[in-house]
Amino acid sequence: MKQMALAAAFAAILSACTVGTPGMSVGLGMGTSIGRHVGLGTSINIPVGLDKTRAGTTNDSGINVIEEQIVTYFDAQGNTQNTVARGGFHRQLLNKRDNEYIVQDFYSDNNRKRTDPYTLSRNQLMRFRAHPDNGTLTTYAYNGNLMQQQVYQNGRLINAKY
Repeated sequence: MKQMALAAAFAAILSACTVGTPGMSVGLGMGTSIGRHVGLGTSINIPVGLDKTRAGTTNDSGINVIEEQIVTYFDAQGNTQNTVARGGFHRQLLNKRDNEYIVQDFYSDNNRKRTDPYTLSRNQLMRFRAHPDNGTLTTYAYNGNLMQQQVYQNGRLINAKY
């Protein structure tokens, strides 16, 4: 009985740690143990307070808001687009703190990362050749190989590896 209670508590904790649904959620779960170190369980995740009015809307700056994330599309030449462009990439908002936006770029054709996450100011979000004022911009080729790593300080390039 003690193992059953531990497995149920473990399943409930795991279900409360889900990723993907924005906002808060409540997780309920139950499980059982199979042997000494393995457990099996199931859970249900119930979203609480999901703001569906923001999904798929466009704000005043022309940035498309999809499930509370900002996505900017670029074609192969670096021109901004309203939708996915063949041979292009998209910039996704990962987090926002104060006036800085943590973003990451992905190739649209294969959804592989084009950059590691980096920080931009608001006025750089829609620029193809954007770079952090302070920090590193690591760029990857279409096949996933490291292409370049640039280090910026006070908006100026101070080091680059190609």
